[in-house]
Amino acid sequence: MKKILLTFLQIAVTLGVLYIVFRDPMRRAQMAEALGQADKWWIVIGIAVGSLTYITGAIRFRVLLRVQGLFLPWGRVFGIFMVGLFFNLFGLGATGGDVVKIFYVLREAGDKKTAAAFTVLMDRVIGLVALVLMAVGFVSFRYRWLTQTPGTAALVTAFTIVLAAAMGTIVAAIFLAWTGLAERLPARLPGRARIIELVDVFQNFGRDGRSLILALLLSFVAHSAMFFTFYAAGRSLHAGVKLLDLAALMPIVNTIVSLPISVSGVGVREKLFEELLGGLCGVPPSLAVLISVIGFSIGIFYCLLGGVVYLLFRSPVPMTAAAAEIKLP
Repeated sequence: MKKILLTFLQIAVTLGVLYIVFRDPMRRAQMAEALGQADKWWIVIGIAVGSLTYITGAIRFRVLLRVQGLFLPWGRVFGIFMVGLFFNLFGLGATGGDVVKIFYVLREAGDKKTAAAFTVLMDRVIGLVALVLMAVGFVSFRYRWLTQTPGTAALVTAFTIVLAAAMGTIVAAIFLAWTGLAERLPARLPGRARIIELVDVFQNFGRDGRSLILALLLSFVAHSAMFFTFYAAGRSLHAGVKLLDLAALMPIVNTIVSLPISVSGVGVREKLFEELLGGLCGVPPSLAVLISVIGFSIGIFYCLLGGVVYLLFRSPVPMTAAAAEIKLP
């Protein structure tokens, strides 16, 4: 029941924010005019560079699979990764892609459910750690610039709170994994189950530091390529946004939209771009929203490619029935 209510709330927030962002007919006319004058080659460049996000993501996934003794061919790993990407956006909810990736890993590597689940969860954790490190670097370097207006200062504060909570959980899990004190946590401690899950994951992966460092470096490349797609969107619209400025803003946007506020961050992302690019870079609201839409659409393009890959991954076991039996650790 809680999941159903959360889904309805996310849909309501998405529709409400989209209405606020797009309700002005003059703004819609300005957006249409800007699209008509856009430099399409920069969008092509954004798509090309954006592919690195998913190529390096698939490589990272294979590196982590090998740590768990799951040796899959490159092509199969990339296919599984892309199918998971498709289901993350269009399928079974926030963890739908994770469930699907576990399903296919089990088909390829046998009955290693725990190892597959740990790999998928560690893949998410490594991506988060890389984003946190990049965020700390960029935000610390550009803090005065980021907080020069009340609106952007409030967003930086919200971002800092979310970041601190995420890092606190990860650091606590690493400490507990190192000391072996996880089972002594009070039963009523909020988030105890999630912390113990992370402890188990860190214990399983802690023996291969080189692979974890490689996975972290790949995550830096993946995030940077994704940031560039939004920069390319800005260049295509002649918005005059500098790459360094956008790189400082993107960790804030990605961190906030990762919260279960709206469906895939739609609406919230556009409002954040409007506030941040407008307040800090002087970008008109119509262009700021379009930068968000174009950058996000590049990601959707690759999700749709994942859907094409899914059509080639036929399973003798019905997807819905098999995936229903899979739960993350």
